[in-house]
Amino acid sequence: MIEVLWHGRGGQGAFTAARLLGAAAALAPGTHALAFPSFGPERRGAPMRAFTKLSDAPVGDRSAINQADFVVYLDQTLFAQGWERELKPGGRALVNTTHSFDDPRILSLDASGLSLEVLGRDIPNTVFLGALAVLCEGLQPDQAKEAVRQYMAPKLHDANLRIIDRVVAQLVQGEAAAPATGAAPAEVGKASNCEAGTPAAGLEALDQPQPPANRRIPTLRTPPADHAVYARNTCWDAGHLVTKNAGWRTQCPVIDPAACTGCLKCYMDCPDGTIYKVKAATSVTPTGGGEAAGVEKSTPNAGTPIAIDYDFCKGCGMCVRACRFGALSMIPEGGQA
Repeated sequence: MIEVLWHGRGGQGAFTAARLLGAAAALAPGTHALAFPSFGPERRGAPMRAFTKLSDAPVGDRSAINQADFVVYLDQTLFAQGWERELKPGGRALVNTTHSFDDPRILSLDASGLSLEVLGRDIPNTVFLGALAVLCEGLQPDQAKEAVRQYMAPKLHDANLRIIDRVVAQLVQGEAAAPATGAAPAEVGKASNCEAGTPAAGLEALDQPQPPANRRIPTLRTPPADHAVYARNTCWDAGHLVTKNAGWRTQCPVIDPAACTGCLKCYMDCPDGTIYKVKAATSVTPTGGGEAAGVEKSTPNAGTPIAIDYDFCKGCGMCVRACRFGALSMIPEGGQA
Protein backbone atom coordinates (compact mmCIF):
# COMPACT_ATOMS: atom_id res chain seq x y z
CA MET A 1 0.00 0.00 0.00
CA ILE A 2 1.14 3.53 -0.81
CA GLU A 3 -0.01 6.11 1.72
CA VAL A 4 0.00 9.87 1.20
CA LEU A 5 -0.51 12.42 3.98
CA TRP A 6 -1.52 15.93 2.92
CA HIS A 7 -1.00 18.99 5.12
CA GLY A 8 -2.72 22.18 3.96
CA ARG A 9 -4.87 25.11 4.95
CA GLY A 10 -8.54 25.63 4.21
CA GLY A 11 -8.94 26.85 0.64
CA GLN A 12 -5.73 25.35 -0.79
CA GLY A 13 -7.44 22.24 -2.17
CA ALA A 14 -5.66 19.53 -0.15
CA PHE A 15 -8.72 17.26 -0.02
CA THR A 16 -9.41 17.85 -3.71
CA ALA A 17 -5.85 16.75 -4.52
CA ALA A 18 -6.20 13.71 -2.24
CA ARG A 19 -9.37 12.66 -4.09
CA LEU A 20 -7.86 13.31 -7.51
CA LEU A 21 -4.81 11.21 -6.64
CA GLY A 22 -7.05 8.34 -5.57
CA ALA A 23 -9.17 8.69 -8.68
CA ALA A 24 -6.07 8.72 -10.88
CA ALA A 25 -4.68 5.54 -9.32
CA ALA A 26 -8.07 3.78 -9.50
CA LEU A 27 -8.06 4.19 -13.28
CA ALA A 28 -5.55 1.34 -13.48
CA PRO A 29 -7.13 -2.15 -13.45
CA GLY A 30 -6.86 -3.87 -10.08
CA THR A 31 -5.97 -0.70 -8.16
CA HIS A 32 -8.07 0.49 -5.24
CA ALA A 33 -7.99 3.86 -3.49
CA LEU A 34 -9.44 5.67 -0.51
CA ALA A 35 -9.29 9.42 0.22
CA PHE A 36 -10.72 11.33 3.18
CA PRO A 37 -10.09 14.59 5.07
CA SER A 38 -9.62 15.65 8.69
CA PHE A 39 -10.70 19.21 9.49
CA GLY A 40 -10.12 21.41 12.49
CA PRO A 41 -11.78 24.86 12.53
CA GLU A 42 -13.99 25.17 9.45
CA ARG A 43 -12.64 28.35 7.94
CA ARG A 44 -10.25 29.52 5.28
CA GLY A 45 -6.63 29.39 6.36
CA ALA A 46 -7.15 26.87 9.17
CA PRO A 47 -4.74 23.87 9.15
CA MET A 48 -6.25 20.60 7.94
CA ARG A 49 -5.10 17.19 6.78
CA ALA A 50 -6.16 14.78 4.06
CA PHE A 51 -5.20 11.18 3.40
CA THR A 52 -4.89 8.99 0.32
CA LYS A 53 -4.39 5.23 0.42
CA LEU A 54 -3.54 3.29 -2.75
CA SER A 55 -3.51 -0.50 -2.87
CA ASP A 56 -3.88 -3.51 -5.15
CA ALA A 57 -6.57 -4.81 -2.78
CA PRO A 58 -9.73 -3.16 -1.42
CA VAL A 59 -8.85 -0.62 1.28
CA GLY A 60 -10.75 -1.32 4.49
CA ASP A 61 -8.66 0.71 6.93
CA ARG A 62 -10.25 4.15 7.23
CA SER A 63 -8.05 5.38 10.07
CA ALA A 64 -5.78 8.43 9.80
CA ILE A 65 -2.25 7.97 8.45
CA ASN A 66 0.51 8.50 11.01
CA GLN A 67 3.45 7.52 8.79
CA ALA A 68 3.30 7.87 5.03
CA ASP A 69 5.32 7.15 1.92
CA PHE A 70 4.74 10.75 0.84
CA VAL A 71 3.93 13.71 3.08
CA VAL A 72 2.81 16.80 1.17
CA TYR A 73 2.92 20.32 2.63
CA LEU A 74 0.80 22.69 0.57
CA ASP A 75 1.84 25.50 2.92
CA GLN A 76 5.44 25.69 4.04
CA THR A 77 4.45 27.25 7.38
CA LEU A 78 3.12 23.79 8.33
CA PHE A 79 6.53 22.19 7.70
CA ALA A 80 8.22 22.23 11.10
CA GLN A 81 10.69 20.35 13.28
CA GLY A 82 9.67 16.74 13.75
CA TRP A 83 8.40 16.38 10.20
CA GLU A 84 10.49 13.21 9.71
CA ARG A 85 8.40 11.32 12.26
CA GLU A 86 5.54 11.18 9.73
CA LEU A 87 7.69 9.51 7.06
CA LYS A 88 8.09 5.81 6.50
CA PRO A 89 11.68 4.63 5.93
CA GLY A 90 12.65 5.84 2.48
CA GLY A 91 9.67 8.21 2.28
CA ARG A 92 9.64 11.66 0.73
CA ALA A 93 8.37 15.04 1.95
CA LEU A 94 7.12 17.43 -0.74
CA VAL A 95 7.11 21.06 0.39
CA ASN A 96 5.60 24.14 -1.26
CA THR A 97 8.57 26.49 -0.92
CA THR A 98 11.38 28.18 -2.79
CA HIS A 99 13.74 27.20 0.02
CA SER A 100 16.25 24.38 -0.57
CA PHE A 101 17.15 21.66 1.94
CA ASP A 102 20.30 19.61 2.30
CA ASP A 103 18.27 16.47 2.86
CA PRO A 104 17.50 13.97 0.07
CA ARG A 105 14.17 13.13 1.70
CA ILE A 106 12.79 16.62 0.99
CA LEU A 107 11.65 17.80 -2.43
CA SER A 108 11.05 21.55 -2.69
CA LEU A 109 8.51 22.74 -5.26
CA ASP A 110 7.49 26.34 -5.89
CA ALA A 111 3.87 25.28 -6.20
CA SER A 112 2.48 28.69 -5.25
CA GLY A 113 4.59 30.38 -7.90
CA LEU A 114 3.43 28.00 -10.61
CA SER A 115 -0.23 28.18 -9.65
CA LEU A 116 -0.12 31.97 -9.55
CA GLU A 117 1.51 32.00 -12.98
CA VAL A 118 -0.95 29.60 -14.62
CA LEU A 119 -4.14 29.98 -12.57
CA GLY A 120 -3.67 33.53 -11.36
CA ARG A 121 -4.47 32.24 -7.84
CA ASP A 122 -2.45 30.54 -5.12
CA ILE A 123 -4.08 27.10 -5.24
CA PRO A 124 -1.11 24.69 -5.34
CA ASN A 125 -2.89 21.33 -5.11
CA THR A 126 -2.58 20.12 -8.71
CA VAL A 127 1.14 20.93 -8.70
CA PHE A 128 1.61 18.15 -6.17
CA LEU A 129 -0.83 15.89 -8.00
CA GLY A 130 1.49 16.14 -11.02
CA ALA A 131 4.57 15.57 -8.86
CA LEU A 132 3.11 12.44 -7.29
CA ALA A 133 2.19 11.15 -10.74
CA VAL A 134 5.95 11.05 -11.36
CA LEU A 135 7.02 9.77 -7.94
CA CYS A 136 4.32 7.18 -7.13
CA GLU A 137 5.10 3.70 -8.39
CA GLY A 138 2.44 2.49 -10.82
CA LEU A 139 0.98 5.95 -11.43
CA GLN A 140 1.30 7.77 -14.74
CA PRO A 141 0.85 11.49 -15.54
CA ASP A 142 -1.88 10.61 -18.04
CA GLN A 143 -3.91 9.09 -15.20
CA ALA A 144 -3.60 12.31 -13.19
CA LYS A 145 -4.75 14.32 -16.19
CA GLU A 146 -7.71 12.01 -16.76
CA ALA A 147 -8.71 12.41 -13.11
CA VAL A 148 -8.74 16.18 -13.61
CA ARG A 149 -10.97 15.79 -16.67
CA GLN A 150 -13.42 13.51 -14.86
CA TYR A 151 -13.63 15.18 -11.46
CA MET A 152 -12.99 18.90 -11.94
CA ALA A 153 -15.31 21.44 -13.57
CA PRO A 154 -14.70 21.76 -17.33
CA LYS A 155 -13.70 25.42 -16.99
CA LEU A 156 -10.78 24.31 -14.80
CA HIS A 157 -9.44 21.61 -17.11
CA ASP A 158 -7.13 23.57 -19.39
CA ALA A 159 -5.17 25.44 -16.74
CA ASN A 160 -4.78 22.45 -14.41
CA LEU A 161 -3.72 20.15 -17.24
CA ARG A 162 -1.06 22.70 -18.18
CA ILE A 163 0.13 22.73 -14.56
CA ILE A 164 0.52 18.93 -14.57
CA ASP A 165 2.43 19.04 -17.87
CA ARG A 166 4.77 21.74 -16.50
CA VAL A 167 5.42 19.85 -13.27
CA VAL A 168 6.00 16.52 -14.96
CA ALA A 169 8.38 17.94 -17.56
CA GLN A 170 10.45 19.95 -15.13
CA LEU A 171 10.43 17.41 -12.31
CA VAL A 172 11.52 14.58 -14.60
CA GLN A 173 14.29 16.82 -15.92
CA GLY A 174 15.36 17.78 -12.41
CA GLU A 175 15.38 14.22 -11.09
CA ALA A 176 17.29 13.00 -14.13
CA ALA A 177 19.93 15.67 -13.55
CA ALA A 178 20.18 15.04 -9.81
CA PRO A 179 22.85 12.29 -9.86
CA ALA A 180 25.19 14.50 -11.88
CA THR A 181 24.97 17.26 -9.28
CA GLY A 182 25.26 14.96 -6.28
CA ALA A 183 21.70 15.70 -5.20
CA ALA A 184 20.09 12.35 -5.87
CA PRO A 185 16.74 12.08 -4.11
CA ALA A 186 16.01 9.16 -1.81
CA GLU A 187 14.11 6.37 -3.54
CA VAL A 188 10.80 5.30 -2.07
CA GLY A 189 11.18 1.95 -0.34
CA LYS A 190 14.96 2.34 0.18
CA ALA A 191 16.70 3.62 3.28
CA SER A 192 17.59 7.30 3.34
CA ASN A 193 21.19 8.43 3.83
CA CYS A 194 19.94 10.69 6.64
CA GLU A 195 19.45 9.43 10.18
CA ALA A 196 15.81 9.28 11.24
CA GLY A 197 15.08 12.21 13.49
CA THR A 198 17.88 14.38 12.08
CA PRO A 199 16.55 17.89 11.40
CA ALA A 200 16.75 18.96 7.77
CA ALA A 201 19.56 21.45 7.28
CA GLY A 202 18.11 24.87 6.68
CA LEU A 203 14.67 24.16 8.16
CA GLU A 204 15.13 26.88 10.75
CA ALA A 205 15.72 29.39 7.95
CA LEU A 206 12.05 29.17 6.95
CA ASP A 207 11.25 31.42 9.90
CA GLN A 208 13.87 34.02 9.01
CA PRO A 209 13.60 36.80 6.40
CA GLN A 210 15.64 35.94 3.32
CA PRO A 211 16.57 37.73 0.08
CA PRO A 212 13.90 37.45 -2.63
CA ALA A 213 14.29 34.50 -4.96
CA ASN A 214 13.14 34.03 -8.54
CA ARG A 215 10.32 31.52 -8.74
CA ARG A 216 10.82 28.34 -10.73
CA ILE A 217 9.99 24.67 -10.43
CA PRO A 218 11.56 22.45 -9.26
CA THR A 219 13.65 24.49 -6.84
CA LEU A 220 15.98 21.90 -5.34
CA ARG A 221 18.90 24.30 -4.97
CA THR A 222 17.49 27.84 -5.07
CA PRO A 223 17.87 30.53 -2.37
CA PRO A 224 15.32 30.65 0.46
CA ALA A 225 12.09 32.59 0.00
CA ASP A 226 11.44 35.98 1.54
CA HIS A 227 9.22 35.45 4.59
CA ALA A 228 6.82 38.08 3.26
CA VAL A 229 6.30 36.13 0.03
CA TYR A 230 4.33 33.37 1.75
CA ALA A 231 3.25 35.17 4.91
CA ARG A 232 0.96 37.51 3.00
CA ASN A 233 -1.16 34.52 1.97
CA THR A 234 -1.23 32.63 5.26
CA CYS A 235 -0.76 35.04 8.17
CA TRP A 236 -3.51 37.51 9.08
CA ASP A 237 -4.38 39.70 12.04
CA ALA A 238 -6.51 37.75 14.51
CA GLY A 239 -10.23 38.40 14.29
CA HIS A 240 -10.21 39.95 10.82
CA LEU A 241 -11.28 38.57 7.46
CA VAL A 242 -8.92 40.12 4.95
CA THR A 243 -9.05 37.72 2.01
CA LYS A 244 -12.23 37.36 0.01
CA ASN A 245 -13.60 33.81 -0.07
CA ALA A 246 -15.93 34.23 -3.02
CA GLY A 247 -13.36 32.91 -5.48
CA TRP A 248 -13.40 29.38 -4.06
CA ARG A 249 -17.05 29.15 -2.98
CA THR A 250 -19.23 26.79 -5.06
CA GLN A 251 -22.58 27.47 -3.34
CA CYS A 252 -23.96 30.46 -1.48
CA PRO A 253 -26.89 31.04 0.88
CA VAL A 254 -29.88 33.21 -0.03
CA ILE A 255 -32.58 34.62 2.28
CA ASP A 256 -36.33 34.31 1.79
CA PRO A 257 -37.64 37.56 3.36
CA ALA A 258 -41.16 36.18 3.67
CA ALA A 259 -40.00 33.23 5.81
CA CYS A 260 -37.40 35.04 7.95
CA THR A 261 -38.64 35.63 11.50
CA GLY A 262 -35.61 37.58 12.69
CA CYS A 263 -34.62 34.98 15.31
CA LEU A 264 -30.91 35.61 14.48
CA LYS A 265 -29.96 31.92 14.90
CA CYS A 266 -28.04 32.08 11.62
CA TYR A 267 -26.31 35.24 12.79
CA MET A 268 -25.17 33.44 15.95
CA ASP A 269 -24.02 30.25 14.17
CA CYS A 270 -22.09 31.74 11.22
CA PRO A 271 -18.45 30.69 11.87
CA ASP A 272 -16.98 33.68 10.06
CA GLY A 273 -19.42 36.42 11.01
CA THR A 274 -20.50 37.03 7.44
CA ILE A 275 -24.18 37.30 8.45
CA TYR A 276 -24.81 40.67 10.03
CA LYS A 277 -27.76 42.51 11.50
CA VAL A 278 -29.35 45.29 9.45
CA LYS A 279 -30.23 48.34 11.48
CA ALA A 280 -33.76 49.68 11.37
CA ALA A 281 -34.11 52.62 9.05
CA THR A 282 -34.40 56.03 10.71
CA SER A 283 -35.94 59.29 9.61
CA VAL A 284 -35.67 62.79 11.06
CA THR A 285 -38.73 65.02 11.43
CA PRO A 286 -37.98 68.29 9.58
CA THR A 287 -38.30 71.66 11.26
CA GLY A 288 -41.90 72.84 11.32
CA GLY A 289 -43.41 69.37 11.16
CA GLY A 290 -46.41 68.24 13.11
CA GLU A 291 -44.16 66.51 15.67
CA ALA A 292 -41.16 67.82 17.59
CA ALA A 293 -38.59 69.03 15.09
CA GLY A 294 -35.39 67.04 14.68
CA VAL A 295 -36.61 63.86 16.44
CA GLU A 296 -35.35 60.55 14.99
CA LYS A 297 -37.97 57.91 14.31
CA SER A 298 -37.23 54.19 13.67
CA THR A 299 -39.09 52.56 10.84
CA PRO A 300 -39.31 48.81 10.10
CA ASN A 301 -37.01 47.30 7.42
CA ALA A 302 -38.66 46.56 4.15
CA GLY A 303 -36.68 43.30 3.87
CA THR A 304 -35.06 41.08 6.51
CA PRO A 305 -33.27 42.01 9.75
CA ILE A 306 -30.11 40.27 8.51
CA ALA A 307 -27.91 40.36 5.42
CA ILE A 308 -25.00 38.27 4.07
CA ASP A 309 -21.55 39.57 3.15
CA TYR A 310 -20.94 37.54 0.00
CA ASP A 311 -17.34 38.73 -0.29
CA PHE A 312 -16.36 36.69 2.76
CA CYS A 313 -19.07 34.00 2.93
CA LYS A 314 -17.40 30.65 2.20
CA GLY A 315 -20.61 28.77 1.43
CA CYS A 316 -20.35 26.26 4.29
CA GLY A 317 -24.15 26.11 4.68
CA MET A 318 -24.13 26.23 8.49
CA CYS A 319 -26.67 29.07 8.43
CA VAL A 320 -29.07 26.92 6.38
CA ARG A 321 -28.78 24.08 8.88
CA ALA A 322 -29.33 26.50 11.77
CA CYS A 323 -32.52 28.03 10.34
CA ARG A 324 -35.66 26.31 11.67
CA PHE A 325 -38.03 28.26 9.43
CA GLY A 326 -36.67 27.44 5.98
CA ALA A 327 -35.73 31.07 5.36
CA LEU A 328 -32.24 30.19 4.03
CA SER A 329 -31.28 27.91 1.18
CA MET A 330 -28.12 27.14 -0.80
CA ILE A 331 -27.94 27.85 -4.53
CA PRO A 332 -25.12 27.37 -7.06
CA GLU A 333 -22.52 30.15 -7.04
CA GLY A 334 -23.48 33.00 -9.37
CA GLY A 335 -27.20 32.43 -8.96
CA GLN A 336 -27.83 34.85 -6.13
CA ALA A 337 -29.90 37.94 -6.81
